[in-house]
Amino acid sequence: MISFIGDSTFFHSGMTGLVNAIFNNHNFTLVILDNGTTAMTGHQPHPGVDMSDFNLEGFGRVSIEEVVKAIGVKKVTVINPYKVAKSVEAIRETLEYEGVSVIISRQMCTLYAKSLKKIKVRAFTITDKCKNHRVCIDTLACPAFYLEGEQVRIDADVCVGCAVCAQICPENAIRPAKKNA
Repeated sequence: MISFIGDSTFFHSGMTGLVNAIFNNHNFTLVILDNGTTAMTGHQPHPGVDMSDFNLEGFGRVSIEEVVKAIGVKKVTVINPYKVAKSVEAIRETLEYEGVSVIISRQMCTLYAKSLKKIKVRAFTITDKCKNHRVCIDTLACPAFYLEGEQVRIDADVCVGCAVCAQICPENAIRPAKKNA
């Protein structure tokens, strides 16, 4: 069994379920989607947020990784979901573990990161190597993708530059866009 929970919801109500799973010796994997904010309701801070991002001092910061280990989870894996091959390998390995395991998928929410000016957007584009197989659209459903006639395109104003699409393209047809001179 696999369960998914966001970082803020983990702090709000997810820890008790994880404690119960450890106590009852369940066999499942919890994936904690740690985007560093409460993204679904407006980017409010939670106990795992770095408050220095708001130029606020005097706050602690609770590590999700340390909490799940303290609860008794023996198999804890932290991944960067933008590193597709490494993430898939780590997920497969963790799913084979017998008992309670946790995968922490850690990547700052893109909208939040942009608002804090923590990322430099590097848009991608589709080159003429594209065979129009549409794995990028069918697998990712990224909002930056659209069809122009029958050809897949990337809206540079929407693309955040995560490069996940480039990693899954079998023709290596998705490349960083050239900067305008």
